Amino acid sequence: MAEHELGLSRTDKWLIGAGFPLAGVAVGWALPLLARWLLTLPWVPFGGPIRLVAALDHGVGQVAMMAAGLLLGVVFVVVAVHETLRVTVADSELRLRLGDAAWVVRREDVSAVFVDGRLLVVLDRDSRQVVRERLERAGDRQVAEAFQAHGYPWQKQDPFGELFRRWVPDLPDLPGAVNAVLAARAVALTSKSTTDAAELRDEVQKLGYTVRDDGTTQHWRPLVRS
Repeated sequence: MAEHELGLSRTDKWLIGAGFPLAGVAVGWALPLLARWLLTLPWVPFGGPIRLVAALDHGVGQVAMMAAGLLLGVVFVVVAVHETLRVTVADSELRLRLGDAAWVVRREDVSAVFVDGRLLVVLDRDSRQVVRERLERAGDRQVAEAFQAHGYPWQKQDPFGELFRRWVPDLPDLPGAVNAVLAARAVALTSKSTTDAAELRDEVQKLGYTVRDDGTTQHWRPLVRS
C-alpha cells in the first residue's frame, strides 16, 4: 500500500509559502509610511532610525524595503516548514522528522496510536510514549484513516488514560528518583523549555513511569506491558 504523509497539507504549504512572503512585501512597503506618521507625533523614541526608515518611502529605497520584507517572509516559510512535524506512515514503520531530528518507529513495536488534543501519541509495547508531538491537523479524519489503512492499532483515546494521577512534589507513591526528575521537569515547563521537558519525560520513562501535561501541571502513571 502507498505510504501516507501527515503534517502540513498541500493547501497549508501553499498558504504558508505565499502568505509569509506577501506579508513581508506588504510590511516592507508600509514601514516607511508608518515611520513618516510616527514623526508627526509630538515625541517619539528612536527618532534617528525612524527618520532613516521614513526616507525610504519612494524609489530605490522603497524597493529595497519590500525586497527585505520578501526575504524575511521566505525565511519564515523555511523555518515554519522545518519546525513542523512530518510523519510518513508505512506498513512496516513510521518515519518522523521534526527540525533537525529524525527517527523511526517500527510497526511491530507499536501498541497504540491516538491523538491527545493537537498531539500525536504513539505508545510502544511497554506503553512508553515514543512519540508525543504536535501534529498539524491532528484531529482530521485522514490521520486516523492513514494509520488504520496500514494496520496500526488506532485508538479513539488513550487506552491508559484512567491510570494517570496528578503529580505534586514529594509524592509518597513515587520513588525519590522519579519525584526528583518530575520536580526538575516542573521547572522546565514553567520556563517553557520544551526541549528540556521532553528530555526529562524520557528520563521518567527510563524509571518505569510516563507523564503527560495539562499546561504546567503534570500527570503520571506507571508503564504497562502489553
